[in-house]
Amino acid sequence: MYVDVLQVFINILSYTIPALVVFGVVYFILTRFMDEQRKIRLLEVKKEQMSALTPLKLQAYERLTLFLDRISPDNLVLRLSKSGQSASQLRSELIQTIQSEFGHNISQQIYVTNDAWNMIRAVKEQIIGIVETCYQECNENETGRGLGKKILTRLMNEKQISTQKAIELLKKEIEIAL
Repeated sequence: MYVDVLQVFINILSYTIPALVVFGVVYFILTRFMDEQRKIRLLEVKKEQMSALTPLKLQAYERLTLFLDRISPDNLVLRLSKSGQSASQLRSELIQTIQSEFGHNISQQIYVTNDAWNMIRAVKEQIIGIVETCYQECNENETGRGLGKKILTRLMNEKQISTQKAIELLKKEIEIAL
């Protein structure tokens, strides 16, 4: 009787062990296959997202380039100065226009790098600083044209205008991104 039980147990093991080995191998192969399929699908999804995001990123760089051009002090002074305008009025319009242009483009920070956005903010603040500094150099009765001249003179003394430098950096960043 003991021999019969042992024989039955050996027969069960002779079928169970190979079945467990086959199950283990199939399980291992299927999990690896499923992992590979998941990785492939993730890559496809990322590729689709990038193809949808690339035009938006390019548009953001275009808009920020236009923003930098529009807040360039020489363009601002020529666009906003009017005859009979006081230095205080021109200063106000310059700063208001810079802030307004910045506000219109604030959402573009989502599509550009942090470095690019920080540079955009720094250029905006630098231009406001130039306007403020030149305004402080004006006398009480200074006209808008006088303030404009001071701003343009200051720009001519600089080797490179900050907006031009920022535009060049944006172009380099786009080349790297593409």
